[in-house]
Amino acid sequence: MLPIPGRPRAVRAFEVITPAGRVYRYPRPSLLQHLAAWLSLHANTIAVSVAILTLIYAAGFAAEALDRSAFSQCNDASTVPTGTS
Repeated sequence: MLPIPGRPRAVRAFEVITPAGRVYRYPRPSLLQHLAAWLSLHANTIAVSVAILTLIYAAGFAAEALDRSAFSQCNDASTVPTGTS
């Protein structure tokens, strides 16, 4: 018979029991170790997000530069405005 699944319990101690029966106890991870573990788990997502935000930021600068360029018809002084007599 399978055991009845219960709620997962919080781990209070990190220990390893070897096949010989010896028990090795490890201290709980510090806040810095928790942060490092979280960052290593999400490093790929963070790197992609930073790359996308950098590209968006660079595209904004490029759009501003092209807005004032010679290709813009709004900035061309030699055109005759339409709708005037």
